[in-house]
Amino acid sequence: MTVSESIITWLKDFENQAIDTDILKVTVNKYALVKEPNQQIKSYITGKKEYTDHYTFQACLASQTNTDRIDNQEYGERLSEWVKEKNIKQEFPLLADAKVTEIGITTPFYMGETATNESVYEMTIAIKYIKER
Repeated sequence: MTVSESIITWLKDFENQAIDTDILKVTVNKYALVKEPNQQIKSYITGKKEYTDHYTFQACLASQTNTDRIDNQEYGERLSEWVKEKNIKQEFPLLADAKVTEIGITTPFYMGETATNESVYEMTIAIKYIKER
């Protein structure tokens, strides 16, 4: 299982929604997790490596009315708090060959692209994990 798949499985505990990988297909699912094109790697003399990856969580939500947009912001705040609580409790995504040490929101939920009746909201999730070799 990839890191992305592990995060998607973990996020389903928040609300059991279908989440696509890398591409937001609004006609199929309204959620996606997109890998960012950077990775921070810290090497230790023991051979261990610490990785930090960033993923953009996207949600295509109704945004025609002010009530819709308020509801969307409430959703983003609830998701951010859920991630924060999971990090505090150390309830991390499960990786087959690594140990997750931290997960958190690095960019808060905000409105990105807009269309006639819907908008794409985004937030960035950072995951830090250690591999033995």
